[in-house]
Amino acid sequence: MTKFYPKKVIKSIVNAGLIKAKSPINRKGIVFINRMSIVNTFLMLAFSVTVPFLNLSQVLIFTIPFTFLFALPPWLNYKGYFSFCRYYFSILPLCFVAGVCIHNGGALGDKYLILTTAAIPLILFKDKQKIYLLFTLNIFVFLFVIWYQNFFPPMIKLSPEVINVYFILAQLTVFMIIFFVILYFRSYTDAYENELEEKNRIISLKNHEIIDSIIYAKRLQEAIMPPISEISNQIPESFILYRPKDIVAGDFYFAEQKGDYFVVAAADCTGHGVPGAMVSMVCSNALNRAVNELNIIQPGEILDKVTELVVSTFKKSNHDVKDGMDISLCVINIKTKEVAWSGANNPLWFVSNNELTEIKATKQPVGKNESYKNFATHLLNLTAGSIIYLFTDGFADQFGGPQGKKFKYKQLSDLLLSNNNKPMNEQCELLDKAFTNWKGNLEQVDDVCVIGLKL
Repeated sequence: MTKFYPKKVIKSIVNAGLIKAKSPINRKGIVFINRMSIVNTFLMLAFSVTVPFLNLSQVLIFTIPFTFLFALPPWLNYKGYFSFCRYYFSILPLCFVAGVCIHNGGALGDKYLILTTAAIPLILFKDKQKIYLLFTLNIFVFLFVIWYQNFFPPMIKLSPEVINVYFILAQLTVFMIIFFVILYFRSYTDAYENELEEKNRIISLKNHEIIDSIIYAKRLQEAIMPPISEISNQIPESFILYRPKDIVAGDFYFAEQKGDYFVVAAADCTGHGVPGAMVSMVCSNALNRAVNELNIIQPGEILDKVTELVVSTFKKSNHDVKDGMDISLCVINIKTKEVAWSGANNPLWFVSNNELTEIKATKQPVGKNESYKNFATHLLNLTAGSIIYLFTDGFADQFGGPQGKKFKYKQLSDLLLSNNNKPMNEQCELLDKAFTNWKGNLEQVDDVCVIGLKL
């Protein structure tokens, strides 16, 4: 014999239709409607039982049919008629209260039940227009009931004793409905807060794991870049200003010695953060192969081979990957101080005799290009004491200053030229300070890499 469990039945009614609901607004509305349907159905049953003892048997013409009407919403939700059910449950209590008020007259205080029906649209709807429409409807019905009760007599005659008892019951009903609405919101809010806390805990844990992974990726990225000491060993008077936007970066610097030749570059790969860092690994590996495995020394030929290797690597993907890098790369003969340079979109600046000169780059990136041309190699015979600057676009593109504008290359060139007589480590500090002051409280927009080499 199957046992009857009231709590289990009530729970199944409360959750009727919940499985079919996808959006949070539907789930929230379903639980509220189903719970309030149970409350209203029991209230109708209670009224149906008590009104005969108060000589209000005529009220049964409302309570009996509305008992069934208030029991209907859980079935509607179970069938998936969520939108219709919201409108149905917003209007049905209003119709019931208005009918009772017209029937009973103003002495019983039924009209104040409209205060509870007016709150229903605020709970069930997200669209403000629908809320305003249904709330306005409640106001009009309330005003109509007051007008009607002032000009028309009630349909029933009641003794003062019955009026007092009924008035008390009506007000208790208002309090009861308000109590259940608040109780619902408290339980829903508690459940939501518990769910939110659990989600925050999971997000925090996942975020911690992701940050740990990115920090480890930073170590790997730093491992592919030479220590600054390796550059200073070859070019004692030099500096590197390297400021990633995120933990890992799309910018990287490259340095490698091949006999009498020292290859150094500042590179800016597509994107920043994790995507940029992944592209930088591909591009750095291609640079390393071109210089160390294939023993290419001419900078233009290095970039041609790196382009070939990068395109070949990304061609293995099923997607049309057009990522690559802009780069400024020079090869310095350590003995003769002769400099050969080539660039992809990023130029070379050098200061000699307090004059800054720019060597323009080939206007194409290292990577897939529809109209590819070989990278040009520029040979420079610089005097002793000349300073070479290799850089990416992150410094010049930084927003800041009094008007929140870009730093721009003109201001960067003026800054480098005005400080070129200072020691290289001091130049780096001044650059870093200028960048920080310019950025102010604004977010760093891109990775920054500036290399200074004094011959």
